[in-house]
Amino acid sequence: MPRLIRQAEKKQEITVSPLPLAASGDEVVFEVKASVPEKLVNKQYPYKIDLFYEYGENKRENVGTLNFQFGEFLYENKRPTIIKSFSLPYTPAKKTGKLLAQGRVTDAKTKGVQYTKTTTLTTGILTTPLSVVKNNEVLYIPNTYNPAENTKELLDFYFDNDLHELRDYVGSNLQTLDQYILDNVDAQEITVYGSQSPEEKDPELSATRATALKDYYQDKVEMLDYSGKEVTITTQPDNDFRQRLKTKVEHSALGKKQKAEVLAILASDNSIYTMAEDLQQTEAYNYLQKYIYPTLRSAHVEINYQRNQKPDYELYLLAQKIADQTADPAQLSAEELLYAATLTPLLTERRKLYEASVKLTDKWPAYFNLGVVYLEMADKEFRPDIKNKLLDQATQHLSYAGYRQPTAAVHYSLGSAYHVRGNKPKALESYNYAIRMGGDSDLLTRVFADKAALEIEMGLYDDAIASLKYAGDSYQTQMNLGLSYLLKENYEGAESFYLQALQHKPYDGRAHYFMAVKAARTKNDQLLSTHLRQAVRSDRNLLKEAVEDPEFRVYHGTRLFQEALLP
Repeated sequence: MPRLIRQAEKKQEITVSPLPLAASGDEVVFEVKASVPEKLVNKQYPYKIDLFYEYGENKRENVGTLNFQFGEFLYENKRPTIIKSFSLPYTPAKKTGKLLAQGRVTDAKTKGVQYTKTTTLTTGILTTPLSVVKNNEVLYIPNTYNPAENTKELLDFYFDNDLHELRDYVGSNLQTLDQYILDNVDAQEITVYGSQSPEEKDPELSATRATALKDYYQDKVEMLDYSGKEVTITTQPDNDFRQRLKTKVEHSALGKKQKAEVLAILASDNSIYTMAEDLQQTEAYNYLQKYIYPTLRSAHVEINYQRNQKPDYELYLLAQKIADQTADPAQLSAEELLYAATLTPLLTERRKLYEASVKLTDKWPAYFNLGVVYLEMADKEFRPDIKNKLLDQATQHLSYAGYRQPTAAVHYSLGSAYHVRGNKPKALESYNYAIRMGGDSDLLTRVFADKAALEIEMGLYDDAIASLKYAGDSYQTQMNLGLSYLLKENYEGAESFYLQALQHKPYDGRAHYFMAVKAARTKNDQLLSTHLRQAVRSDRNLLKEAVEDPEFRVYHGTRLFQEALLP
């Protein structure tokens, strides 16, 4: 066994690719190639190479094993060779660790083991792919409650192509509508607006959809309501869906040229059939079909309330009693209970009131704001396990809000929560859903911007660049375009976008830092010195990052690098 150990230490060859290791999302994926002398392929004394990662204070994580037994290797240049991919979960603590390898020979009979010396394969993990700029801001629904005025509630319902049947599965909003039927208020005035998309065949489909919801509500009121409230329902078909489509296009993330082409068709006097055919020929058609048409196959329900006025102190105390189950819930409307939660700055109190509102009303604003409370609590929590549990609660309740109110704003918030939690597939799904729902241009540019940040984190650089076309001209957009091009090794393109980011923030340390990274990759010493010096002067936290960053490894210890870090 000692002879085999000496053979391994002298003649085995182990390489790693890429160098340095690079984080992509939550993982570090790499390939190890090892070749050994023929004598190490031995049934009596099998040889293996263990890989592990050391970081922090004596922390070691096993990565995997290369087993040089027949059937598990190939011959390359007459030497047994294994090429195998591995992945390592990434955490910031591992950034400055070491990937190590150690061989071992085992006596098949006695089970005795002897080890080679430990070999360092590479040090540090490149985190450039994680350096995205993202927003992920989730705000409470603005409070519109005014005790002196009637309140208007809005619900949207969506239909399959060419159909008017109501969807009665989870996410259809029918359960939410049932709760409005049970509300204890003096009166409700309800208006249902039908809508349809251009390619749907029946010209009366919008009116049919509105009537379907009216009939549903009237039938349910007769069956379930015992409050005696006065209910008035009217329907409004979509008499001019050209204007509705025009509004959607104007508030979409389409480019100016694409918008102009579509709007010119909408402004023509052509028939609906001809207009639909003309739209199919536009550059924007795929966007229309994917993001806009599904939102037009809908009906919009507007519910007006009449209520009696209560002072804030009385309303808040009553809400607390309702949450503690010591008062009759019928004493407050759903809107009053939601409003009461805004009267306290304490997150625990807000959570209690929103939880009561969820339980008693089952309405989307309660779920949404409860989700925001959990996000705020998670942001203040430093214990990882508890933080993740709070984030899970946030995504759960924002999901429930999304089922009941499938709008761009709600699904962007849900996507942001998933993004913060690290559930990238669900975050991407929610961002895409938000875009399909449509909304004002400011919201959609935020959605596309954070969607692009997520796509960079997932290694989908081309998808990110495509999303950033609709993300507007902002610091976040230019920084993430720069990063995408940097990671694609298009250094000229990366530089142009980082320079545009500096136009938004002339003294931004991060933009100067990545200009220095680009300079290091292209071996432009003068540019590196200029931008690294500016980065560190703008943000002293970047000094430690630069010293540890594998991007500057070849410059560490050089006079140029050290002088660039001087204050």
